[in-house]
Amino acid sequence: MGLCQQWHSFFYMNTCISAKNIVTLQPKLSFTQIEMKRALFLIMIVWASTILCAENPTHEFRATWLTTGFGIDWPKTTNIDAQKESLCKIFDVMAKGNMNAACLQIRSFSDAMYRSSYEPWSSTLTGTRGGDPGYDPLAFAIEEAHKRGLELHVWVNPFRVTSSGVLDTADLVWKNAGQWIIKYNNSSFKGQIIDPGYPEAREYVHKVMMEVVNNYDIDGIIMDDYFYAYGGTYSEDAASKALYKPANVKDVDKDGSTDDDWRRANVDSVICNLYKAIQEVKPWVRFGMGIPGNWTSNARAGAAYGISLPAGISAMESYDYLYCNAIEWAQQGWVDYLAPQIYWSTKSTRQDYDVLCNWWSKTVCENFSNKLANGQRVHFFPSQAAYGATDPDAGLSGYGDGVLEIQRQLDANRLNLSSGYTGSVFFHTTAYMQLFRDIKESHFQFKSLPPPMTWKTSGSMDAPTDLHIEGDTLKWSHPIAERFTVYAFPREMSLEEGLANPQYLKQIVYGDNGFNLIGLGDISLLTLAVRSYDRYGIEHAVATYQGTGVFEHPAVIFWELNGGTVDVELPTYVTETYVLPIPYKKGYDFVAWYNNKSMRGSKFTEIPEGWKGTLYARWVANTTAVSSIKTTEKYVVYDLMGRYIGTSLPQNMHGVFVVTQGDKQIKIVL
Repeated sequence: MGLCQQWHSFFYMNTCISAKNIVTLQPKLSFTQIEMKRALFLIMIVWASTILCAENPTHEFRATWLTTGFGIDWPKTTNIDAQKESLCKIFDVMAKGNMNAACLQIRSFSDAMYRSSYEPWSSTLTGTRGGDPGYDPLAFAIEEAHKRGLELHVWVNPFRVTSSGVLDTADLVWKNAGQWIIKYNNSSFKGQIIDPGYPEAREYVHKVMMEVVNNYDIDGIIMDDYFYAYGGTYSEDAASKALYKPANVKDVDKDGSTDDDWRRANVDSVICNLYKAIQEVKPWVRFGMGIPGNWTSNARAGAAYGISLPAGISAMESYDYLYCNAIEWAQQGWVDYLAPQIYWSTKSTRQDYDVLCNWWSKTVCENFSNKLANGQRVHFFPSQAAYGATDPDAGLSGYGDGVLEIQRQLDANRLNLSSGYTGSVFFHTTAYMQLFRDIKESHFQFKSLPPPMTWKTSGSMDAPTDLHIEGDTLKWSHPIAERFTVYAFPREMSLEEGLANPQYLKQIVYGDNGFNLIGLGDISLLTLAVRSYDRYGIEHAVATYQGTGVFEHPAVIFWELNGGTVDVELPTYVTETYVLPIPYKKGYDFVAWYNNKSMRGSKFTEIPEGWKGTLYARWVANTTAVSSIKTTEKYVVYDLMGRYIGTSLPQNMHGVFVVTQGDKQIKIVL
């Protein structure tokens, strides 16, 4: 069976669509005769969807690590209005890239990107730790993410306090947890953590986490590492060991230490108790773990769980250095998903992405899921080092192919489906935003729903009612549902086929704001379908609507190439930020795009969503000779706009490029 067929089969097995839960609302309107070209169009659509189905599953977790620590992603300013605007732009890009979740870091140094009773405001918001920003960033982020059909998962570092070893004794964390803070200063880690060896410290962290779960409408919570600090065994936790470590603790560690299992047990209790607490109050909140990509090389540890270890892997081991045992959590069903940070390439010889992806998917997530009761699953959403493909200085081996490496990893993810589903969490968001167009084109062509947690609910929901159009918006009613999925597919297509194909999923709608029809064109050619969609990621009964009306995009773009040509089809309107192509004209160098005939003022390298007007290409006579480059030396290629191309000249492409070779720059005309 082909992959496309498998996806269709999976959908039919897991979706109940019967006559009694389909509601069709069809107003009494007259429709024009469907022309032959429409039928041909339908044939082309069906053909294309068959080809692309395997490339875009109906369910796939697609998220980014949205870093707030160290100034990596957001916020990059203390101006509150600018903070809000930039976060909205990030979510815009993610939505347009057909992502479905964001993992927002809200607690990186025992601080808060939200209103906390226990910990101070993060210094990234105002420049001062404890400084009130005057708004609630987490509440704002949840609202804006949901507007765009994105889940919002909060990312927390559970025990890290500082990375400098310095904390003011007047700090709120010191007042609440200072008696349990220990300092590390070794070759691998410098800073402070809340010592998990104290039961009171573990309870403190538990309260901090549950405050967020109880007070905010989050969709998930994902823990990063920083349980015990990096670097093996230490003596700094001698006080908690003396008080709480049982004398009869055994150990399967390769170094023979009797402390390690005790430390892992402390971390295990945090994970277990938090998972159980979430299930009691908000079981739809996904609980995930973003642990390092290598578990251990300790064969005895693997044997204790009846599993083999991945062959040929040599890297920092979370089991031995952080005392976090993801295998135990999977075996016990204390997590909803694992997002191991496999920040290595498919070309690595000691940390092979393909090997680790297969091992985490099959040996861990799928293996232990099959042994859990009541159909419970541990989903596999691997973390990927997008920054390795965008930052040559990152020094990650095997990422010289740029986005092609990330695309190979996405292929590996889909080949290693765990529990029927897969996903990706890109680190970090800034890097993803540089790659999102390529990723969307190759793997995320259409939207996809987060994998459902089918084991957590057995209830059902009725279909929406009263589907109707108000202005340019499709509206409906429902007494209890808070979320909906909206589809639009050719009217000639069956309902089952339309709902099974991700090409026709248009939006996840949170709340009752309805679905904007702008961009769909002539809806007399379409069936609009709305399904009730619960917090567990399960779709329920569907209602359909067939009507008339043309909903074109009002922002039309005209192009004036002034004798040049481009290798791409130029759009008449854009529904997302559009990077302008570089045209070619024999005997001329392209200067820039302008929005006026005089071709003066600011140069355009991209245009935002909804831009309208005319763009003019400006040329100057070519006076630059084509220069040879020394292929034996490394070089970097940029386009004329200064955008990074790669380390080789592009194939089958026209334009002017700048080759940087050592301290020299050479202009190449292709």
